[in-house]
Amino acid sequence: MDIQPITKYGVTLRPLTHDKIEMVRQWRNDPKISQYMEYREEITPEMQEKWFQKISTSGTDFYFIIEVEGKEIGLINVKDVEWDKKTGETGIFIWNDEYLNSDYGVRSTLAIHDYSFEVLCLESLHGHTLIDNKRANRLNKALGYKIRPNQEGIENKECFLEKTTYYETTKAFRLLLGKQ
Repeated sequence: MDIQPITKYGVTLRPLTHDKIEMVRQWRNDPKISQYMEYREEITPEMQEKWFQKISTSGTDFYFIIEVEGKEIGLINVKDVEWDKKTGETGIFIWNDEYLNSDYGVRSTLAIHDYSFEVLCLESLHGHTLIDNKRANRLNKALGYKIRPNQEGIENKECFLEKTTYYETTKAFRLLLGKQ
């Protein structure tokens, strides 16, 4: 599948290319990012290379650099797509502090969700969020994600979102941001 950049809601999501994996590795290893990840160990260049080779040939993993005003500010993805079940797992991080508390996380998330539902033809998405990641939990709730049942005592909760719920819950967001 030839993956094209996505430009929507004032952001551009550029497909992750090999020449950007070291930058992404540096971002991912930064404590301000890794503290919100389940895997918090140092990622080596060799690990990053192996990971990139896997995702770039899988046909089920779609990673994008988030670009705003010509600046690369973070990474967003839909991965582990299960084509038969029409579902995949989403994730995002904003590395650039200048954009951390802006609405660009929402804009990027709307763009990848639209892509997942409209281009990849998925029917649901899921993700994992640490309990103490308040920013991500607020965003998930605003988008219509629900926490899967029976996760008491689990630090990295799994949540899910159905396509119809997404379009109902985010209609106002998408209308407002789509006009900018």
